[in-house]
Order: sequence, then structure tokens, then C-alpha cells
Amino acid sequence: MPRPLTVVLIVTFVFLFGPSLGAQVYSDVDTLSTIEAGGFPGDTVTVLFDLLNTFAVGGFQIRVTYDSAAFTPIAMSLTTRSESLDVFGSYFGDPGVATFYATSLRPLDNPILPGSGPVAAFELGILANAVPGAYYLRFEDSDSISHENALSNAMGDSLVIPIFVERPISISPLESAYDEPALSRGFALAHNYPNPFNGETKISFVLKAPSRVELAVIDLLGRVVATPFDGEAPAGESLVTWDGRGSGGKDVTSGIYFYRLTNSGGNSVTRKMTLLK
Repeated sequence: MPRPLTVVLIVTFVFLFGPSLGAQVYSDVDTLSTIEAGGFPGDTVTVLFDLLNTFAVGGFQIRVTYDSAAFTPIAMSLTTRSESLDVFGSYFGDPGVATFYATSLRPLDNPILPGSGPVAAFELGILANAVPGAYYLRFEDSDSISHENALSNAMGDSLVIPIFVERPISISPLESAYDEPALSRGFALAHNYPNPFNGETKISFVLKAPSRVELAVIDLLGRVVATPFDGEAPAGESLVTWDGRGSGGKDVTSGIYFYRLTNSGGNSVTRKMTLLK
């Protein structure tokens, strides 16, 4: 069964990215960007690829390099915006290099429409011995004549080379996960990871003594949209996962949210996070 799919994949990929393309255009508007992300050694982090496109995109290919002394690749996937592209795959065989491609069997019928938003997500593991600092995924072709970071229009007759924007992945030292002033008050709230996130994110907090606490997610209007944790928590560190759903079980919209930890004494600490779909 895998063989026919491979044949279809090759034919479709050549149609969209092969030498039959009539024109190669360097756009001064269309932009492919990485969205800033961060975490701690031992964490996983998801980097989103944001696409601003002025035309219907029938397929795309991404080739990035990364520091293999700090990261290990886990998976690449499509997002809600690009899920109409029904053929995709990734390759991590060369250390420090990740390649991802996506196309459609019917690019004229279900392309990525003009607009902006994430089209791919790259999940990486931060190595336990990673040196804290700012790292980047670099859009790099394997040679000077290849176009391994490119978009295809829905007709399959034009290859568009967009503007590339590379934003940092920040690795923070483990000792900075919790701020000392908050710990001196008996509880502390860490930065969520990954952040920004697509799907779910992890939130950890520390208590000096067992206590009843509430962890709430709040929108920009000050409304509580979800309560990932409400109850007794033990002394030490607790880890909570929020799946991006509201109290009614439905997915909340993309945007900026705050998460607030409140203890039984009414003291609270708040941090900001970004949900992208």
C-alpha cells in the first residue's frame, strides 16, 4: 500500500516544485517567518512558521538549519491554516538540518488562501546540556542554485521565493524558571512552554507548603476562559497541561491570554502566553 502513495507524492511534488515551473519570482511582499519561542533545558519547544501570502499557495517547502548541540528534532506538522494540503512529509536525516514539504493533490481546489498565519509547526527537544542563549532556525538552501525554501502558486507554474524572517528561540537557565521574590512569598509561577503554542502548553508552579490554589486562564477582557487547576496542590513543583479549550470544552480563539495562580490567602501571580492556530 505505501508504494502508490509514494508515486502520487513524487508526481505532485514535481508538478509543484520541479523543473517544469515556468517562472521563479523573488517576492518583496510575501513573507515566511519563524515565530519567537523559548524554553528551558530538557523542555520541548514548538516553533511556528508564519506565512504572509498575497496569492493562493498550492504547496511549499521549508529547509532550515539548527544548532544540533542545543536541539533535537521531534516532528513537523501542518496547522489549521494549511490542513487542506493533503500530502506532506519531513526529513531529519542530516544533523542540524530539517526539511518539510507540503502540497495538495488538488491545488486549484484547496490551496492556502491569501492571508497570514502559521502554516507549519516544528517541535524540537531542548537538550538537557544546552547552553542558555538565543538560537535561530536559519532558512538555508543546500547550495546556491537550489530553492529549497519556496512557495508554489496553485497553478503550479510559478515558484515564489518569499522574504525570510528569523526570530529567536530563547533557552533560559533552569534557575530562572521561578523568580525569587515570588518564591519568598511561598509560591511561584513559571513561564509556560512552549510559548507561543499551538494545541497545548505546560504550566508549572512551586509551593513551599501544601495549599489550595487556582490556576486560571484569562482573556484580554479580564474574563476567565478556563481553569486548568483548582484544588489542593502538594509542596514542591506541580505541572499542569492546558489544551487550549475553554471551560465549556470548546477551543478558544487564537490570541494573547494571561494565566494566573492564586493561593488560599488571595495572593496571585500572573504571566502572559500566546495561542496560535
